[in-house]
Amino acid sequence: MNNFFEIKNATFKVSGSEKVKNVSFSIKNEGDIVCLLGPSGIGKTTILRSIAGLEKISQGEIILKEKTLSSEKTHIEPEDRKIALSFQENSLFPHYTIEKNIKLSSRNSNRDQININELIKILNLENILNKFPHQISAGEAQRASLARSLNSNPDLLLLDEPLSNVDQSFKEEIQVKLKQILKKLKITTIIVTHDSYEAFYLGDKCGVILDKELKQFDDPYNVYHFPNSEKVVKFLNRGVLIPAKVTSPKSLENEDLGVITGNFVNPVEIGTNVKLLLQPEDLQHDDKSNLKFDVIDIKFRGTSFIYTLKTSSENLLPVFVHSHHVHQHEINDKFGIRKPIHIEHIVCF
Repeated sequence: MNNFFEIKNATFKVSGSEKVKNVSFSIKNEGDIVCLLGPSGIGKTTILRSIAGLEKISQGEIILKEKTLSSEKTHIEPEDRKIALSFQENSLFPHYTIEKNIKLSSRNSNRDQININELIKILNLENILNKFPHQISAGEAQRASLARSLNSNPDLLLLDEPLSNVDQSFKEEIQVKLKQILKKLKITTIIVTHDSYEAFYLGDKCGVILDKELKQFDDPYNVYHFPNSEKVVKFLNRGVLIPAKVTSPKSLENEDLGVITGNFVNPVEIGTNVKLLLQPEDLQHDDKSNLKFDVIDIKFRGTSFIYTLKTSSENLLPVFVHSHHVHQHEINDKFGIRKPIHIEHIVCF
């Protein structure tokens, strides 16, 4: 069975300047959601613009439903692609009301039609329908643009930082409802974001773009737990790399933590010096342990604390603890780590 959407070895440029090179990934099934992660200015929006037909490519192919949209020799115009692109910035027509902006995009489709009134309610737009774009906030404009794109019932929906201007208190609610809509109507979607939590929740697959390359494309779980390079680890900022030496097919040793057992994601030769990925969930708090380190920072995250511990060799170790934990610690306290240390999946470089 052919992929619903595919990019093959495409290089994306803006004004002749190369932004992302030799990109390949596919969307197997209609209705799947892909999230592209990366820092600002890396070229994520350029990829969306090229898929939509607003930029040409000089290398590679972009294919939707077995039809080549872009290649070195082919360029289907944007209006003939059945693709909707919702920009990060306000792209509403200034002389139309919000309601007219949304309803302008209605398009006949073989797919189940979305209920426009339901969509307006989900995105909390009822109170601004009669207003003009200059009379609403950036967050409201972003939600109105999202409604317009969804209402067009495209074969492929492209969302550029769709919730970046939405208040945090409302963002998670919209994420849930947006995912429900996309799945219910089987709208295949590519979302660009710099928010890894958003990408991990919304995406069936996630791609990480760094240094002009698609560094990793995988399930969200694998991107988080099995990053394939040090650069992906540093971008996600969900752990630290500490020096260790491989001592057996199922163990390694660190100067501060001692022996750590587990299963290597990729086999490493015994005796090799490596950098071990240590994520906050890998170490467990234990006040009775004789393995103790100094607390130098505490991040309160509502349901949890992330304690940063400093070892005698100056390594910084993050440790996750539930916020209802009885034994909370202060800066400069001694913090115990449970032994023996076992990490189910050992990732090292």
